[in-house]
Amino acid sequence: MSAEADLVTSEREAIRQYADWYAQQGYQVSVEPSPRELPEFLRTLAPDLIARRDGENIVVEIKTSSPASFEAVQRLGRALEHRAGWKLQVVYVDLADPEWKPPPRLPETKDLSARLDLIGRADEDEDQTRVEFLLLWSIIEAAARHRLSPLKIPPTSRISSSALLKMLLTEGIIEDDDYAVLRRGLASRNAITHGFLNQVVDPALFEEIHSVAKGLLAARKKTISARTPKR
Repeated sequence: MSAEADLVTSEREAIRQYADWYAQQGYQVSVEPSPRELPEFLRTLAPDLIARRDGENIVVEIKTSSPASFEAVQRLGRALEHRAGWKLQVVYVDLADPEWKPPPRLPETKDLSARLDLIGRADEDEDQTRVEFLLLWSIIEAAARHRLSPLKIPPTSRISSSALLKMLLTEGIIEDDDYAVLRRGLASRNAITHGFLNQVVDPALFEEIHSVAKGLLAARKKTISARTPKR
């Protein structure tokens, strides 16, 4: 089967699953609605699915790694911005990508916590600080993937760092202040990973990100403990 056919199958399956879920919650669902079914501000944007219930309108759009998909999500976001009663839900589809071949599972949260406890204890030179900052960021993304797994997002899906942070915010897992800290951290992480080994790591920012990572992992462990049946 061609890559293009795989893409279509994957998108179709995602749309079907979300259509079924919203229908079960009592929403009126329109899959790939025609222009006549859409308000004027959406008629040229062709959303994948709309779910309506009691004045609430949810536009579901499937997001893939293609530039066209990214642009479609951006256009829908602009169209729905500040419109009362309308919300955009972006669904990230996992596509085969030869440049993305992680191990089949994430490290366990206990292992991530153990690594986190060893980071930044002693004064290091600038290069060592940059190395530890990258390890800290890896722990942040692993913790984010663990926290998002209840949303039926496979932990090994290819999702950009920026999208992971946004999903943590929109799902209420982190607050605006933590999101702002992580966005600043992402800027430093990007500079270092893309060759700027003269990027200075702000010690205060390092500590703030360390604290966010600890909170994400602690909350995840509490969730696992609550779901474990008592013997």
